[in-house]
Amino acid sequence: MGMPRKKPKNPPVMSHEFVIQNHADILACVAIVIVLGLISEATSKLSKPFIFLQYGVTDETEEEPENPDAPVPFPKEFGRGILDIFAVFFQALMIAVVHAVIQEYGVDKVSKKLHLSKTKNSKFSESCQLLVWCVGSAGWGIHLLLQNKFISNIALLWEDYPHSVMSWENKLFMLIQMAYWFHMYPELYFQKARKEDIPARIQYYTLHLIFITGAYILNFWRIAIVIATLHYIAEGVFHGCRIAYFAEKNEVSSVGFSVWRILFPVARTFILALSFLMFWFGLGRAENQGIDFATGNFNSFFIRMICLSAICLLQAWLMWPFIQLQIRRSKEEKLVKKKTAALAMVKPKSTKKNQKKSEVDNDVGNGVTTRSGKVKKH
Repeated sequence: MGMPRKKPKNPPVMSHEFVIQNHADILACVAIVIVLGLISEATSKLSKPFIFLQYGVTDETEEEPENPDAPVPFPKEFGRGILDIFAVFFQALMIAVVHAVIQEYGVDKVSKKLHLSKTKNSKFSESCQLLVWCVGSAGWGIHLLLQNKFISNIALLWEDYPHSVMSWENKLFMLIQMAYWFHMYPELYFQKARKEDIPARIQYYTLHLIFITGAYILNFWRIAIVIATLHYIAEGVFHGCRIAYFAEKNEVSSVGFSVWRILFPVARTFILALSFLMFWFGLGRAENQGIDFATGNFNSFFIRMICLSAICLLQAWLMWPFIQLQIRRSKEEKLVKKKTAALAMVKPKSTKKNQKKSEVDNDVGNGVTTRSGKVKKH
């Protein structure tokens, strides 16, 4: 009988395990090939839509350079179009590589020290990745709100609509938002997500992708940046508290969840209020009513009502589990209070009985007769 063969440490090439273990290197190689396409003039036209922002808007007031061979200045404003799909794809590759680096060198090392179960480990990894994303997106969103002066002047959200032209930073923010939620679908395969968790995660990713893509196509990107910032602030607090809970930092998690229970409904309320101001009052009173694909105008009553209804339904769908959680929590607190009150009522009675019993035992020990007439011997 021969000796049993040892299994190879490295999985066979092109197997599922090989792709999962080395997906970051594979995607990085694909991105490098796209970048190397800029070297040759024959392939540069194919690589530019992946790497550079397209549909730059030139300012007609600027004077043309005297030297025709001078480099073309980088446009400050951009439109949108079908070529943005290539930029979203390339950014999704980069985000997937960063996702794998954070998972391998950060999340996995921390989770090993915590010795979590498979279920908790999956939720812990998900919260760590989403915390990084929410914090980065919320910080970038706040920067854009201050830069575009949306906080000081809310009317800018609907004034001068259609907003078919945006700065490069606003466009990059919207494209990266779409790229992140698009890359989360293959991450279910790369991270070996459990089958029972996949439907809920797909629903979560799809809702983000639909709303952000719809706002980008319909030129509602200004209100999208505001809503995304408020949403990411609340989500970031939640995932931070969940990480602290899994790390057994109970004091930090309890305080954080208390803050989240206030912040979550406040964020939903602000989102609803801004949506009504935008789609009902602001755009409803605008002069340019109707749909015009050439100018990017989608200010029609039908589209406005669809957008407003979708936002209201989404906020209600998010609030319903939150309300159920609060009701369940209040019931549990009432039960705990009833039990503590019952224990407090039982303890004095039991102590009185014990005192009487001890007094009788002492009397009997000293030779005093009990009610039965028997006397305990010394």
